[in-house]
Amino acid sequence: MAENILLGPLRRYEFYSYCNNFISELHKTVTQDLYGDIHWEWSYYNNNEYAVPKSWNSTGRTSTNQGTITAKNVKDPSMFFTISMNFSRFYTNYDYVDYSRSYVWRVGLRNNGTEIKPDLYTDVGHMTEIPLNTCILDGGTRSHNAVNTYYKWNLFITEQYIFLYGEPQSGNQAYPVRLYMGRLMALENEDPLIANDFVGVFSHYPLGLNNDDDELMYRAGRGYVRSSRNGKPNSLYHFATSSQVPSPGVGGRFFISPFYVWHDREGVRGEFYGVKTAVLRDSSMYPDGSILDLGDERYYVFHTLSQQNPPTYQGWASTAGGFFSGQPYFFDSPLLLGGGQRVLLFEIEKEV
Repeated sequence: MAENILLGPLRRYEFYSYCNNFISELHKTVTQDLYGDIHWEWSYYNNNEYAVPKSWNSTGRTSTNQGTITAKNVKDPSMFFTISMNFSRFYTNYDYVDYSRSYVWRVGLRNNGTEIKPDLYTDVGHMTEIPLNTCILDGGTRSHNAVNTYYKWNLFITEQYIFLYGEPQSGNQAYPVRLYMGRLMALENEDPLIANDFVGVFSHYPLGLNNDDDELMYRAGRGYVRSSRNGKPNSLYHFATSSQVPSPGVGGRFFISPFYVWHDREGVRGEFYGVKTAVLRDSSMYPDGSILDLGDERYYVFHTLSQQNPPTYQGWASTAGGFFSGQPYFFDSPLLLGGGQRVLLFEIEKEV
């Protein structure tokens, strides 16, 4: 395990895990390293009321839970997130057996309903699932092909968000994993009745997407926000960024892009809180873990790994047994056209 880093309110953790022990390794990291997390209270369960897979298929069969972790914000307990690791299943009528197909996350957030259900899955369904690997869905294939991939994880935490970045260390079916959970920064002052509900979950796979050609047509991500501006709970929002233009350019200018969050009826509402991206022409000037100081703004530099989307198959199976076709999206492209080093920039709060 690499040395973990404290930088004011920003914390960076690094750990390794397989899919099936990801939840337990994540919990060990946030509770044992750095003497615990000052921003979030973490709890680990082999099974709990937020993680029991709900049956969404006609057979009434459910999927195996590989553990669940919850994170409650210390300053604002309404920011409460769950991550549950599950197998997706395909049930064959040939031998009446469930065969595992994909490892999937079910990620939830606490809503404001009268009945508290911190897992989005219980309200919205399997379209909130996030795949970790592609698979083949074939009733005649009587084998388990959920790939238990070994990942290198980087975890970034502030009091506003939790950001997970996973790099597959082997195989050709695993997705490069990204997950942002936390508060979003509104571009304008919002009505106090809905301002605190600009909280969301966004990942490398556009939630609910089932379209082979989406990457070629749209190139945008999609996640959930706790409430839209008109008060609709669990609303779908898109996000996009621009991470191709190398910096510094002429005159030493840096081109830094936010992750814009928008709704088709509202336009751009805001962006990820304190997380941006850029491309460096010369990565040796700003190595991984360095500070980019632009005067009014200071950023912690994290070098991302350019990884192509899985070439094997182009879809994954949900816990309902359905097959979802589509391409992941987080940056505006998996690879860089003109070279350089793509980075994530985590804003460092100014000292008062």
